[in-house]
Amino acid sequence: MSTFLAAKTPAEVVERRWSVPVGDDSAGSASVSASVVTVDSYSLEGDELVLKISGGSASNTGVITATITTSQGQTLIETLYIPVVNSPSQIANTARDYVHFALRKVIGIGEEADADELADGLLRLSAIIAEWRESGADIGAPFPLTANSIIYCPDYAVNALRYNLLLDCASIYEYEPSAREIEHARRGLQLVKHKNLPDDRGGVEYF
Repeated sequence: MSTFLAAKTPAEVVERRWSVPVGDDSAGSASVSASVVTVDSYSLEGDELVLKISGGSASNTGVITATITTSQGQTLIETLYIPVVNSPSQIANTARDYVHFALRKVIGIGEEADADELADGLLRLSAIIAEWRESGADIGAPFPLTANSIIYCPDYAVNALRYNLLLDCASIYEYEPSAREIEHARRGLQLVKHKNLPDDRGGVEYF
């Protein structure tokens, strides 16, 4: 099983809790291991695992493996993911949310996308994020990307991702994007690239 914890910035030392699903049993003891982030301490408070977490680098996801032994001798293993983000102002949406935004524009508001359309949208979203990462517009999205992946996207980059995915889908569904949608996509990507530049390279225009 796996669980996403609320994100943290690299400098933060945070407390995160995971409710152990023990049912009629109870949590007896715990052990944890971690990569990307550091678990400074952990303890059980009743059936909650309490973690003190530090470190990590922006745009990466910490992976914590929690092993719980119950009072009745059962062993529960859970993978806890904690995204490490550039700023606490980052917005969290799932990949599915972004795909739904684009598809409801191109296939019609009120229309329900089918499974194939959703899968195609997810592939297109993954390709966009990967291309951006290589061209100086990394938004810190996790890979591999699934429909349930949480993208902790900086608030200034949300519309860039939404509208560039919309434009990418538009050509397949014979949707004619408006001038406003095209401008949202262009300016959004320009801003994302500008934010990724070192300070001494400000002022560059991207089109």
